[in-house]
Amino acid sequence: MIRSFFSRSCTGALLIAASRAVPASAGSFSAQMHVSVHVIARTILSVDRQPTTVEVTASDVARGYVDIPQIVAFRVRSNAASGYALQFEPVTGPFSRAEIKWNGTVIVIQNETSWMTRQYHRGVTGGVLNVRLHLAPDTEPGSYSWPIRLTAASL
Repeated sequence: MIRSFFSRSCTGALLIAASRAVPASAGSFSAQMHVSVHVIARTILSVDRQPTTVEVTASDVARGYVDIPQIVAFRVRSNAASGYALQFEPVTGPFSRAEIKWNGTVIVIQNETSWMTRQYHRGVTGGVLNVRLHLAPDTEPGSYSWPIRLTAASL
């Protein structure tokens, strides 16, 4: 009984499959397709270390500046084929200007936005800034807000 049930259901399945068969045809179809991609340039700056204040001593005032080596640490990741720019906002009192040194480049920041450009580099670029803050003539010793604001933008 099991055998006859099995053979009947297989036969029925074969008949159903045979009645729905579609004749096979050989042929081909081709078409052209054009694809273009526009990658949006993106630059990401991560500041790993930067002070919130700077202490100005009497000897700094007498000298006229404060040297702060390796004070700002950062990382830049950019896919911009034209490179990117590090932008520095103008410094404010009691600082008359700032000299920023990184990778053999020196940039002076005064009362206008300044920038330092870099070529495209695959992956992450890390950096550490050395800073010299020049003091205005009437500066008193004390604690002041960190005057350097750093951003990055794709070129």
